[in-house]
Amino acid sequence: MPEREKIAFIGPVVWGSVWGHGPELASHLSGSFEIDWFDPLLPPGAEKSSFIDTQAYLLPRGVRVRRRNCPFRPGARYGLIMELRNLWAVASGGARAMVTYYPVGTLLALLWCRLTGKRSLFVYADRPEIIDSPLARRASRFGLRATARLATAGSVATSGPLLEDLKALTARAELIPNGVNLAKATDFLAGSRAGNKNSRFTVAFAGAFGEWVDFELVLRAAAACRWARFVLIGDGPQGDRIRERAAGLTNVELTGALSHEQVFGQLAHADICLIPFTVNALTDRVCPVKLFEYWAAGRPVIGTPCRELRRLAARAPQALLIARTAEETAGLLERFRDNPDLLAAGGRHCLEAVKEFDWNVLGERFVRLLRPPGGGAAG
Repeated sequence: MPEREKIAFIGPVVWGSVWGHGPELASHLSGSFEIDWFDPLLPPGAEKSSFIDTQAYLLPRGVRVRRRNCPFRPGARYGLIMELRNLWAVASGGARAMVTYYPVGTLLALLWCRLTGKRSLFVYADRPEIIDSPLARRASRFGLRATARLATAGSVATSGPLLEDLKALTARAELIPNGVNLAKATDFLAGSRAGNKNSRFTVAFAGAFGEWVDFELVLRAAAACRWARFVLIGDGPQGDRIRERAAGLTNVELTGALSHEQVFGQLAHADICLIPFTVNALTDRVCPVKLFEYWAAGRPVIGTPCRELRRLAARAPQALLIARTAEETAGLLERFRDNPDLLAAGGRHCLEAVKEFDWNVLGERFVRLLRPPGGGAAG
């Protein structure tokens, strides 16, 4: 059996800390390649994950994780060390290709791939505004054009608006949206549905408690819908404030950080799920993983009018509904509560819509991009 090609995967998150696009893509690619996953360089005092992965993300065969730290906080020295260490990671490990999510931090590695004939792929999943450091944000905006042009296998955007950004910089860009591992979700849900569903109408949110989530909208909707049970799954920077604000609402439950399997356990007993993002330049361009996890559970979704959510809602209007305010959200919840047939039909549309967002479908598009022309050795 011929030796499989190796990919240096410059991971966007610490392996096992959260789930999402990077680990899902690496897991799928491990079926075709050997993956060297390089954790981000963790600076001192880096925040812990908002989730717990008790199974260490079930490290697949073919994925080897490289833990990394940095003595400096984000800034000029951190950026320089990141460039050099990522160059060394790609150049010294025998990789024939690389995947990066960084608009800066892998410029030298991308240049090395171009000079040596290796394949390199840039995945554009978040705007630079997500970065905490102002200096790093400015550098990322500056480096995005170079990164998109240096990537020899092209660039992939995970949302329609992000694709628009990329197409202004390079002709070699395509849309491959976020998604869900349907086989894994099905297994998690099968184990969770054994118990009896709570008889009370249940509304769920699952995600990091970041500043991009409009929890005021959620809590106002909960106050208007005392007849419903609201389950908020996760934790994060807003956690303490939300717990304080929700203290007087007896119909709001906060689960804290849960494992991936436990999250699906909660979704299995929900009726409707929420994506209550604050609308801004960052959330306009996000293709949220939670949408497809909600759909995999057969749960209709109410989201705020971010551009990407509106784009997806136009394609699956019965699976994703848009509400601009807490009052509109409460009105949709009452509509679903009062019409069980509508709720059931929405669930069926979710299960149909999610099929094209299965990682078994999406992942093969990445495999084709990373394979060299003709299927021979790369480099």
